[in-house]
Amino acid sequence: MATFYESIGDVTWEDVGNGYFLNPAGDLLLRLQEYGVVDFGTDEKSRGLVIGSNGGGLIYVAGPDGAVYRTRTASLDEAELDKVADDLRQFLELLERSAFAGDAHSDPFAA
Repeated sequence: MATFYESIGDVTWEDVGNGYFLNPAGDLLLRLQEYGVVDFGTDEKSRGLVIGSNGGGLIYVAGPDGAVYRTRTASLDEAELDKVADDLRQFLELLERSAFAGDAHSDPFAA
């Protein structure tokens, strides 16, 4: 994440699916300060930082292992998340492929 934010402030892809938004670093830090980490399991490895959302209300969380997860619902209360990418690079590559492959309105993370 640090490398990403050294180069890019935030990402807004409104034309991919419902839209994909990676929050600026300042927003991440403010959310972390106000709400803390997201718990999506029973141990330390199941905590993450909210990094963005899609225009349909789903939230993306970066885990301590670098993997990116997506909520199943638009709520972080008792969040259930699914892994969508092994790391931020893969997450962004999936979005990029969706945007430039002619299927920009499909979900690049659909199973």
